[in-house]
Amino acid sequence: MIKHLKTTLPARLFAVVLAMNSLISAGQTSVSSGDEFIKTVLLHPKSSELAPPIIPLVGNETLVLRFDDLSEDFREMSYAFRHCTYDWELSDLQPMDYQEGYNTDLISDYDFSFNTLVPYTNFRVEFPNDRIRLTRSGNYLIEVFTDGDRDKVLFTARFMLTEDAAAIAASVRKSSVVADRNYRQELEVEVNLGQNIQTMNPYDEVKLVVMQNLRRDNAILNIKPRFVKNNQLTYDFHDGLSFNGGNEYRRFDAKSFRYRTEEVRSVEERGGIYHVLLAPDRPRGYKQYSFENDINGKFLVQNDDMIDPNLESDYGMIYFEVPVDAMLGRGTLFLYGQLSTWDLNQDFAMEYHHETLSYRLSKLLKQGYYNYAYLWKFDTSDQGSYDEVMGNHSETENDYMILVYFSDRSTHADRLLAVKTVNSIKSGVN
Repeated sequence: MIKHLKTTLPARLFAVVLAMNSLISAGQTSVSSGDEFIKTVLLHPKSSELAPPIIPLVGNETLVLRFDDLSEDFREMSYAFRHCTYDWELSDLQPMDYQEGYNTDLISDYDFSFNTLVPYTNFRVEFPNDRIRLTRSGNYLIEVFTDGDRDKVLFTARFMLTEDAAAIAASVRKSSVVADRNYRQELEVEVNLGQNIQTMNPYDEVKLVVMQNLRRDNAILNIKPRFVKNNQLTYDFHDGLSFNGGNEYRRFDAKSFRYRTEEVRSVEERGGIYHVLLAPDRPRGYKQYSFENDINGKFLVQNDDMIDPNLESDYGMIYFEVPVDAMLGRGTLFLYGQLSTWDLNQDFAMEYHHETLSYRLSKLLKQGYYNYAYLWKFDTSDQGSYDEVMGNHSETENDYMILVYFSDRSTHADRLLAVKTVNSIKSGVN
């Protein structure tokens, strides 16, 4: 981990990391980034920072992309779009098929941080705009690159444009399988395509995707309907619409580095950076369920002491710890949530320290309010598990996002017909 930080952090932070070396070795963030000077990538509707990056294709709603560049030298940033299939492979469409205006555009809205120990440049772009307008629904990547060279992509982020061309009805309940009733949740979904969508083969042309709290590792893709009648499709747990309930997300409050919150053991300024030691997160896999208000794995950039949280919030080294008597097995424990870009990200893989009997990880994060979880991934699996550290309960409050795609043979593209989010508690899980 130290070697990794050495090659990616600015020089003034590298000195801090070297000073931390003995401490860490003794016991110690839907974005894909190839440049680790890039931090705190946020993409959301302008109207809500906590909403997923989805807006209607037609209308006046816009998305806002904001991110920080911690590199010492100013870098000029540009962006472009790529259309994707329902499962996030690049589609066969060319830019002229899905956008109007320029192919690329310069990000001209930026400011430099102030009143911070860690300097950065904060970039912001709002789209669609008068320079680039997107003309098709579906999945998209926004690519951010430097020097006007699309081969120098720094990171990509995912978003979606929907047509609102279908109706979705959905409910969540405890599992109907007796053995699973205490720890799994199941969904029933009905999709009405209406009269405007004509399909001769709904089993292949209509794609249903369901995500639990925006998790990608356990998303259910392209299951087949149980019943089809006219243009109405019915899906239920018999088709595979069942999830482990998980548990409420853990949290920490770092909106101020001047005082300690309930989850923070200590805050110290040392070597030109803040160090925030969190209280150890003890496993709760076998504890009784307890409801806690959370924001389902997301985070908010906030600052209780300054006026502008985007420019005056500092970065701090945050220390996470999970005490366990022995290694959990052949696999990896991941810190997970929006802070890890909703991926089982190797940059967020924790290391086991035998001398302290705990998994540990330190990450450079911006001030704010954070939700997070710990997911265990066995070497033989692509999916993370809550069982080992977090626990699974059928009572857990979860958001399920349901997306309906249509593989339109006339346009050779996957259209996003409709999106609906249903909450397990509001839906009546009992």
